[in-house]
Amino acid sequence: MESVIMDTLKHADEHCTSLIQRLRLGPLDYVVYPGATLFGYKGIGPSLIFVYLASGLSALYLALLSLALGQVINRGMKVMLQRTRPVASDAPPRALSVFIPGPDHGDGASFPSGDTMAGAAVGAVLALSGAGSGWWALGLYAGFARVYFLCHFVLDCVAGFVVGAGAVKAVAALSSNGQRLLLWHVLVCVPPFIISMDLLKRVQTSYAAKLKR
Repeated sequence: MESVIMDTLKHADEHCTSLIQRLRLGPLDYVVYPGATLFGYKGIGPSLIFVYLASGLSALYLALLSLALGQVINRGMKVMLQRTRPVASDAPPRALSVFIPGPDHGDGASFPSGDTMAGAAVGAVLALSGAGSGWWALGLYAGFARVYFLCHFVLDCVAGFVVGAGAVKAVAALSSNGQRLLLWHVLVCVPPFIISMDLLKRVQTSYAAKLKR
């Protein structure tokens, strides 16, 4: 029974992913593109600056700690599950291209989506900090963009959204929506975050090396 459920879920995931990746949006590619790039390592800086300008320092601290927690959980799941990225051979060409990590990259595995996690976390912080409940949809925008630009399956992005929003809710619950957070809270978390990410990257690199043998 469990096998049947998993097979059905996998089939539905692949079908929904294929439907999105076969879309041809033309000029709207430029509207979707930021969602696929703003929440990776290169784009998260401007996103965090926006959080600070929109909601203040406490929101920025909440975002930083939530992203750190979410990223460790997210990459840990990637390393454990090792889902391969989708191969969209029948997808129409896009007006822009998005970098897709290979297996030897720390974020090479597909599940969950790290960019969707970060987009959901930024959106959740903005929503909880009073910028408006509509910001909860930011993670959905990022998730759609990551699927549309051939980076992930739909379920990768659903899981990324849950991890990102859940990380913010957890940190917010412990800090009165970030109001009790100070700079030293962020600084204390930097060393364990760096160590955890380095360890997980080493595990992923080792796994990729074994695949090449």
